[in-house]
Amino acid sequence: MSGVVLDLQRWSIHDGPGARTVVFLKGCPLQCQWCCNPESQCKAPEIAIFPQNCIGCGRCAATCPDQVARPSSEGGFTDRGLCSRCGKCVEACVSGAREWMGEEVAAGEVMKTVQRDMAFYRRSGGGVTFSGGEPLCQPDFLEILLKKCEALGLNTAIETCGHFNWRKCKDVIKRADLVYLDIKHMDPVRHRELTGVSNETILQNAINIAAEHVPLIIRIPVIPSLNDSVENITATVEFARRNLRGAKGIEFMSYHTLGKEKYAAIGLDYKLEHIRVLDDEEMNNLRKLVDCPRQPSLVNWRPVA
Repeated sequence: MSGVVLDLQRWSIHDGPGARTVVFLKGCPLQCQWCCNPESQCKAPEIAIFPQNCIGCGRCAATCPDQVARPSSEGGFTDRGLCSRCGKCVEACVSGAREWMGEEVAAGEVMKTVQRDMAFYRRSGGGVTFSGGEPLCQPDFLEILLKKCEALGLNTAIETCGHFNWRKCKDVIKRADLVYLDIKHMDPVRHRELTGVSNETILQNAINIAAEHVPLIIRIPVIPSLNDSVENITATVEFARRNLRGAKGIEFMSYHTLGKEKYAAIGLDYKLEHIRVLDDEEMNNLRKLVDCPRQPSLVNWRPVA
């Protein structure tokens, strides 16, 4: 079986314990305004353009059967919406100004990359993390990969936005050794404004995962002026304390602009030009909210380092 893979990143140390390979799968039901991997939202492979690499040779335009390609230095397309994604312009480009974002990859090929670092996983207590996009957009492919990792004795983690069909994905989730789930905003209306969907399914799936005793870590992506209010952070922590008693903790993920340049490459506008990055003191002040439980019985709830 095959699936659409965006990237395979070796030697990650931020996506679970130890040294890990991160498998990024394409497709996501959310469109978060701050998404650092916007090229992962569409499940299908898509063409990205990089004007800085363009030499203006015109080979892309000459080979395009849709007659919509033009040099990347001139915008890449006359109308991206009319592109059939045949990929002939990518094949014709000799300077790296046009590249595929994502490709169909067989599960066995993914595992060949994963197995290259077996010794390092074992020495570091690492393994494989499935991310995206939303890896549960491809549940059958993900389950096959998890089974293959399981057969090799590898630790596995899933990074999820939480917006998935529980009935269809329950058995897939239960195969993971660890799940990271994002809670982006506690207000359903504001959540829809920021991501395109409400948060009801996400919160219920967090409860479902905890009830199945799958190790769970909640992540809060902290976006200044959008979800970093004390009220929202406190509401998120209180939700976790009330409903996710078996969870391992909370991680605060600081907003960054590392994915900003990708938006233009796939024809999207970046909407958060006005947002600044919080400094360490501001992030630590938010983390302190987790360390001040109102209920002494839950004093063991701590943010993950």
